[in-house]
Amino acid sequence: MSLRQPLLPASFNKMNIWTNVKRSEVAIASNLDISIRRMTQNDFAVMSEWLSTKEVLEFYGDVDSPFTVEQIKRKYEPRVKGEIPVSPYIVEFKQIPIGFMQHYKLSGEEQKEFGYPVNLNVYGIDQFIGDPSYFNQGIGTIMVQKFLEYLGQNMDADIVVLDPELSNPRAIRCYEKCGFVKVKQIKGGVSWLMEYKTAVNQ
Repeated sequence: MSLRQPLLPASFNKMNIWTNVKRSEVAIASNLDISIRRMTQNDFAVMSEWLSTKEVLEFYGDVDSPFTVEQIKRKYEPRVKGEIPVSPYIVEFKQIPIGFMQHYKLSGEEQKEFGYPVNLNVYGIDQFIGDPSYFNQGIGTIMVQKFLEYLGQNMDADIVVLDPELSNPRAIRCYEKCGFVKVKQIKGGVSWLMEYKTAVNQ
């Protein structure tokens, strides 16, 4: 649930969370010219470009530590292959890659830590627009709305959470437009825990 490092269960068995579908078929079609598709190894180069951009690294990494293609491969290849339970996506605008999203299910321990009953399906999401020329055009709102719709309808998510930094008001406004509400400050007051309740849990 962190923009810096997604929360993962303390221990888990290697699994392919897409066992019931072919990866090539997993895509989320958005409205207008925006679409969301599964990340592939062919996307590592553009991910490296995005994660070498100051505007992105300010809130998703470290501005003094841009990512190389090899670093991207080490981090994201296991996710692309389904070897860990974090599912990465690429956002396209008119078939041009412009952003990144991922989702992952919180562990029981994490749900307890944040005050959620373990019988609920709670997912964390992370996202960014990698090309600053697409900032402030409403694309981020559409991305998140379609992702929430997908998680509720296809992953049986009851609650979706994220944790923007307090110093990122643009992202917070975007999430509030999508229906997220602030729950509490976490990480020593650096970030907000924000939650979205899917229609089935409202």
